[in-house]
Amino acid sequence: MALEITQFLLSAQSADAKVRTEAEGNLRQFQEQNLPSFFLSLSVELSNNDKPLESRRLAGIVLKNSLDAKDAARKEHLVQQWVAIDISIKSKIKELLLSTLGSSASEARHTSAQVIAKIASIEIPRKEWPELIGLLLVNMTQQDRPASLKQATLETLGYVCEEISHQDLVQDEVNSVLTAVVQGMNVTEHSPEVRLAATKALYNALDFAQSNFENEMERNYIMKVVCETTVAKEADIRQVAFEKRIKTKDDTTWNVSMAGGTCLGLVARTVGDAIVPLVMPFVEANISKTDWRSREAATYAFGSILEGPSVEKLAPMVNGGLDFLLNAMKDENSHRIVGVLLESIKDAPHVAEKVCGAIYYLAQGYEDAGPSSSLLTPYLPDIITCLIATADRMDGGDSKLRSSAYETLNEVVRCSNLAETSYIITQLLPVIMNKLGQTVELQILSSDDREKQGDLQALLCGVLQVIIQKLSSTDETKAVILQAADQIMVLFLKVFACRSSTVHEEAMLAIGALAYATGPEFGKYMSEFYKYLEMGLQNFEEYQVCSISVGVVGDTCRALDEKILPYCDGIMTLLLKDLSSSELHRSVKPPIFSCFGDVALAIGEHFEKYLPYAIPMMQGAAEICARMDNSDEEMVEYGNQLRRSILEAYSGILQGFKNSKPDLMLPHAAHLLQFVELVFRDTQRDDSVTKAAVAVLGDLADALGSNVKALLKDLVFCSEFLAECLRSDDEQLKETATWTQGMIGHVFAASG
Repeated sequence: MALEITQFLLSAQSADAKVRTEAEGNLRQFQEQNLPSFFLSLSVELSNNDKPLESRRLAGIVLKNSLDAKDAARKEHLVQQWVAIDISIKSKIKELLLSTLGSSASEARHTSAQVIAKIASIEIPRKEWPELIGLLLVNMTQQDRPASLKQATLETLGYVCEEISHQDLVQDEVNSVLTAVVQGMNVTEHSPEVRLAATKALYNALDFAQSNFENEMERNYIMKVVCETTVAKEADIRQVAFEKRIKTKDDTTWNVSMAGGTCLGLVARTVGDAIVPLVMPFVEANISKTDWRSREAATYAFGSILEGPSVEKLAPMVNGGLDFLLNAMKDENSHRIVGVLLESIKDAPHVAEKVCGAIYYLAQGYEDAGPSSSLLTPYLPDIITCLIATADRMDGGDSKLRSSAYETLNEVVRCSNLAETSYIITQLLPVIMNKLGQTVELQILSSDDREKQGDLQALLCGVLQVIIQKLSSTDETKAVILQAADQIMVLFLKVFACRSSTVHEEAMLAIGALAYATGPEFGKYMSEFYKYLEMGLQNFEEYQVCSISVGVVGDTCRALDEKILPYCDGIMTLLLKDLSSSELHRSVKPPIFSCFGDVALAIGEHFEKYLPYAIPMMQGAAEICARMDNSDEEMVEYGNQLRRSILEAYSGILQGFKNSKPDLMLPHAAHLLQFVELVFRDTQRDDSVTKAAVAVLGDLADALGSNVKALLKDLVFCSEFLAECLRSDDEQLKETATWTQGMIGHVFAASG
């Protein structure tokens, strides 16, 4: 199979979904059958200059993704896979990767640098690749080595320093790395590409340089080189030296204001809460001045500190700052405040990102403005237009700007006064739908193109989700969603066909919102949507996708009721399989139990066939709760989630059987009551668990009636539990407890 990997890699990037799916399956089969050979084949592909650039690029990406993951459990699994490979094969792979740094293809060099760093992050802490730093430094010290190799080597050093801890290198190695990097920044000796790579590498290497900075001579020399680099004629080198991305236009340059804002943002991220009382007085003092420069400075300062402080510390101070913003907008020059924001959003990406943050919080300030007459409403068309234009910027993908613009747009829509803005949001809907449709038609020539397509689709699906939720919140505006539902669903299905796990997550969330909005009408989409729902429920690797898919099952059950029945065998089979899996992240399992309740509530007596499989799972999970370590804070939180979901499952099943076959639950009533008592005795239960527990007591009494009198009459804890709930300050809990008390009263009254 190793001989065929080139074709597999090329086919995996095909525009033909069938060809792509088959190739991905072949690659996955190769990986599962012989992982060492798979890794070696990818390394050979990446290093071979005679292979197509497209296959080499994907080989590197697959190799990198097979060594690291965002999820800690998944990452540890990948690390152990690499550690278990025979040392001779690992040595050959590393040799191939190091040789690729000298490749004539820049993409291959770049990807190899990243993969080397991922391996280094595993092996250097284990003292398993002690020669790496020395091998890389040889490339820098020998004069005859080409500039492209030195550039790739510096890039590798930077990535390695980013991946490992300063404790993993001895001081001699740190000294050598710093010497090589600083020398690489020398304008008289090296090309701009080498100097740029060296400047980027220094950013990560500085974490290792504490002892060097304690030496005045070394500190002064390093700072001298950095300062010289900030005035380099190449703009991209200057931007890295200033730790700032600048897109060079004739009118966009680094200035004192931008430097101040950047510095303030870095301070905010460093000191956290302490920055808030120092900056907000400046914001309050300048936000209402007639001089637009003062207002701009206040707005910029306000936006610069949004990252760093805790929500608890920031919220009251931000609300105070918003009072000034809102009051300023009431005067005759109110358009200036919005004007300053919308003009500033055209600035360099980092500045524009901060402005998005300011607009985000400004929108939140109007969320509770009342049923009518929001001061922000007249400015919404301009704000929305500017946010969309910002998201469309060519340089928007070079920072978090695009995602910040769309996230801010979401908040503007979410917080808007629907009575006044329904026409604006209605006009926004086809704009976003059109943009999402355009992404499906994008020409995909590489895995990088596919990743960018997926990121953009995810953002647009997120906007559609918010619009659907907003417009479906009233009967008057829900009609807009119902009219557009067919077109919206077609778009979501096309997005699923692009096979991006990130998009699956966002599209699933949006489809859940659409199911809620359309109700029984959603049934006409199920036959086509179901195959993607199945895929989501089986997506163990991106477990967030699986979790969201479980949530969407609940949404569709609530929307369709008994119309979900034809799909229930498949759904329940997959849910039970998920619960049995040791691979699936544990956070997905509580929502699955809650989903049992949703299914049972929707299909009523038809849930009987699943009872022999669902109940043992629920009872097993209840026993796990009883054995959990309550000294572990994380486990306490997980235990609360699991308890609540089990109780919700019982409630749904009891309510589902109530009108036709309630006796089916009688054999399980004693175990349920034992579980509720266990919950009652747990002093670390949270409010949501308490509510679910008292509710299920009422559901048990309501569904089984006099049949549970014998079980209930000797349970002292029931009275104690209800008394506790009735003393609560939580009105919803008291209301539920009062209802449960009534249901139990009926049990004893009816039986005499």
